[in-house]
Amino acid sequence: MPRSLPAILRSSAGAAALLVLAVACVSVSRWAGGAQPRFPLEHANVAYSLSTGRGYANPFGVESGPTAWIPPAVPMLFAGAIRLARATGVDERGVIVALNAGLAAWAVWLVLARALADWGGAARRIFWAAFLAYALLDTDFLVSTGPLTAAACALLLAGLAAAWRGSVAWTALAMILGANAVLAITHPGLALGAALTCAGALARRPPAPGRGLRVAAAALAGIALTAGPWTLRNRAVFAAWIPAKSNGLFEMVLSQRETTDGVLTESALVAGHPSTNPRLLATYVSLGESRFLEPYRRQAARILREERARYAAFCLNRLRNALLMSASPADVQLLAVRLAPDEAARLVGRGQILACSGAPNFFWPPSSLAQDEERAQLKAAGLGHPEVVLADWSRAQAAIRERTEAAGSLAVRFVWSGLPTLCCLLALLLFRGAAPGVLRGAWALYLVALVPNVLITHDLRHQANFALLFALFAAGVAEGIERRRRTPP
Repeated sequence: MPRSLPAILRSSAGAAALLVLAVACVSVSRWAGGAQPRFPLEHANVAYSLSTGRGYANPFGVESGPTAWIPPAVPMLFAGAIRLARATGVDERGVIVALNAGLAAWAVWLVLARALADWGGAARRIFWAAFLAYALLDTDFLVSTGPLTAAACALLLAGLAAAWRGSVAWTALAMILGANAVLAITHPGLALGAALTCAGALARRPPAPGRGLRVAAAALAGIALTAGPWTLRNRAVFAAWIPAKSNGLFEMVLSQRETTDGVLTESALVAGHPSTNPRLLATYVSLGESRFLEPYRRQAARILREERARYAAFCLNRLRNALLMSASPADVQLLAVRLAPDEAARLVGRGQILACSGAPNFFWPPSSLAQDEERAQLKAAGLGHPEVVLADWSRAQAAIRERTEAAGSLAVRFVWSGLPTLCCLLALLLFRGAAPGVLRGAWALYLVALVPNVLITHDLRHQANFALLFALFAAGVAEGIERRRRTPP
């Protein structure tokens, strides 16, 4: 990096350390100010189950038996952190944060030192700044699945960069194998993207059959190393071949039944997910995961058979959300008034409020009703103090609109969806179809990883797993400008 930069930024390791230090300081400041770190719910619950010897089970925090609801990498990682914390007597949350900070630092170092080793200084600085911005924008970055997916993507791109430059040394193949092994049990979409990107090495021009075959073989070996045992475990436990996770068709039905456009929001999750819906949670616990999911498999088949037009429209809407402007999921607001138990039950039954078993609390969903219409609905529910409840409803609707429609919300939604797309298009234009292999690999990873989201479900928060790729897209624009500047017309 240029000598005009501070000394710590002149090395890849120093830049990685500084980035993680900045993210950690901001995160700790937020938590000290009262914000609560939100760990991924199912992953954390399964991690606690593993760490206490109850096995890979209980994704919703109650005893419910074995699960394949989520892939195993993050729960196993968190379970190890919890056991380490208990053995050393430190706060388990601190160990998870430290572990994620280390993964994030390693990801940044891999990209700067290996994947972008032959890129210019401007592009490398843009990557660093963009990844820092995304990590800060994701307020739960250091307690999320994002650092692990970032590290796995960085490892894959670093290995492929070495292979594309002509080196097929064991280190490059080991990186490709390791990245595919981690992604196969972490993120199904990125795993699919990694496998297809590595398989593309076989068709690389100019032809390099031996090199491409070794890259593809390393990828296949990595997938088999982790997804193989996971799939066999699920076959033994559930009598079904589950190579990634069991709830894909459940999520598809949830999007089709509980949303108006196919894009998940908090109101849809509270209404239709066992982690928050008390009735569904009780059903899940009583039946067990396999029997709980069986009706959703039948519903998914019926949707594909009888609701193809609506399903196709929802898929297109999810694609638009991912690539142009993602919808905000924050469309519920906690009730601030107390309701008598019978009043709450009536409002829940009429769909006017949502009951959440995870909080437990009651929430207002978004509403398009005028105030007079809502007043009539509340009176019809037999409330003893409808005007007080109506005032709280008005407050909640204003708060929901502020979170979902205000300028700041629109900007955040664009940064997580439309901006990466814009960077991809600009880089394509600048490189005139001859983009560097690392950039093309990042594009392939992202676009293929979106396929499950488009076909099944989409939520703005899913985009956080692609932060490192989005930073690479921004760096690609800077590199394209620099190379155009150096190339004579």
